[in-house]
Amino acid sequence: MLKGWWTYAVVLIAMLGALSACNSGDGDDDVVEARRYDFVTYLGYADGLARWQYIGPEDAEPIDMVAAMDEPEHIKVGQRVLLSYSAPDEAHRITVYGFNYGNVASDSLRVNVKPVAEYPKHPIRLGALWRTGNYINLRCEVEYTTKARALYMMADRATLNSDTIDVHLIHDLIGAENTYFWRTCYGSFYVGAAISRKNCHAIRVHVEDLTYPKVKTYCFGITKR
Repeated sequence: MLKGWWTYAVVLIAMLGALSACNSGDGDDDVVEARRYDFVTYLGYADGLARWQYIGPEDAEPIDMVAAMDEPEHIKVGQRVLLSYSAPDEAHRITVYGFNYGNVASDSLRVNVKPVAEYPKHPIRLGALWRTGNYINLRCEVEYTTKARALYMMADRATLNSDTIDVHLIHDLIGAENTYFWRTCYGSFYVGAAISRKNCHAIRVHVEDLTYPKVKTYCFGITKR
C-alpha cells in the first residue's frame, strides 16, 4: 500500500532549498557536500545508531552503514527505503539527510495462486528498472487515486524450475474508478527466493508500460557464486 508521499515531497523541497543556500555565496570557500540517493534496507537501531545496508548493482557485496541519528519512526526492520545520505567514510559511517518510505513499495516476491492472466496489471509509466543483489528496484509513475493500491512482483509458478523465472509486476487499483494525475512511485522487491534456486540463471520481468509500450520484458542475469 502506498501513502504519505506528501511528507517526502516536503522533505525533498527543504533539502533542495538547503542545498541552494549552501551554494549561494560568491567566495571560493563555499562547499556543497555530495549526497547520494539509494535504495537501502533498514537493519535496526541501537545505542543512538541507525544501521542501513546498501547493495550495489547486480551481484555486488552488501555494505552495512551506520548513522548517528534519532530512531527512525514508522519503519520496520527489513523495510526498503530511499535514503538521502553522505558518502560513507572508511568506517562506513554516514550522515542521513532524509528518507522516503511512504511511496516506496517494499515487499517480497509472491507466487501466483491462480492463472497469471487473471491478475490486474494497470499500466505504469516506467522510469527505471534495475537489480541490486536480491532486489529488483523500480522507479515509475502511476495514476493517483484517493484509494490504496497494490503494487508487487509475482513469480509465475510454472517457471520456477526453469533457468529463466518469469516475474510479473502486478499493479491493482483495487476498484478505484477515478484517476486524477500521474505521480512518482518507487518499489524495491526482494526476489532472493527465486535467485537462490539452483536452476535460476535469469529473471525476466514483465511490465505493462506506457512509456515504452513495445518493450514487454526486462531480463536480469544471475551470477552463481
